[in-house]
Formats: sequence, structure tokens, C-alpha cells
Amino acid sequence: MVTPRPERPPEEPRPRGRAASPIRTGRFIRDKLEEVGEASIAELFSMLTSAIGRENALRPKEQHLRAPTYESFYKYFDRVRRLGLVEWVKDIPMVAPWGEQLVSIRIGGLEDTTRKAAVVQGGTQRVYRLSELGKRPEMTVLWDDPLARGLMREMMLAAITAPPPQ
Repeated sequence: MVTPRPERPPEEPRPRGRAASPIRTGRFIRDKLEEVGEASIAELFSMLTSAIGRENALRPKEQHLRAPTYESFYKYFDRVRRLGLVEWVKDIPMVAPWGEQLVSIRIGGLEDTTRKAAVVQGGTQRVYRLSELGKRPEMTVLWDDPLARGLMREMMLAAITAPPPQ
């Protein structure tokens, strides 16, 4: 005769990927913007990789954390921006370490519609800060997962569009 297994209590789902990391990208962005006020995406990425490097210095090699690529960090930041958790403040000129302003070469100008012409423009970086929405404590879920899907997404979008409590 087979004895039934004892009932196990349900386990909470464990976070996977970067969500399981002690340095979570969304919370890191929020905390750094609270700390410094304004920063560009490149500055925030540099701060994140430095923090992961400091964390890795305290761990054995086989337990090192992987830093995100700049492209994946940019995509994550773009989703946070689209949700309105951060807002654009200004553009600042990009300057090389030796002091020269960097330029951006783009194909086609506004005045030239018939042929493709190269246009040289001064390179700029966008600077962002936390928006009022990003500072609200109930938005922590969106900082953790800006791709919130399904019912969770509907709840969060309703919270975003609702006026703040008086």
C-alpha cells in the first residue's frame, strides 16, 4: 500500500535572472537618481558596473555577478522612461577626455530631401531625473519589473493614471 505524501506548504516563487541579483537594475537606477539628482544613461551604467565590480571583489570567482551590456541597460532604462518613472531634464554636450567636443555624423539633413547628405552635429547626452511618479512608493513594482504583464500591468496602469492621494 502506498502512503500519501505529506502536504507541503506552497513555496513563494523565486526571482530569476537579474531579479535574483543583490543589485537589481531598476532599484539601482531609482536609488542613484535619488542620491545624485540627475544623471545620463551612460553615467548610470558606469555606476552600475562599478557597483557590480565592487560586489564581485567580495565573492569567489564562481559566484561573480554578470553586469548587463550597455544595450540591455539602455532598453531597460527606455522602458522605465516610457512608463514615466524618469523624466528628461536637459541635453549636455559630449566632451572627449582630452577636452574636445565629440561630434555626431548623421545621414540626411532637414533641408535636403532629394539626396542623402552627411550632417555633422555636436554630440549630446540626455540627462534624466526621477519624476514625481517614479518617487511614489507604490511604483516599486514597476521599478522591479517594467515589463509587468497581464492583470498586474492593468493594475499598475490604473495606479499611474489615477490622481495622487490628497
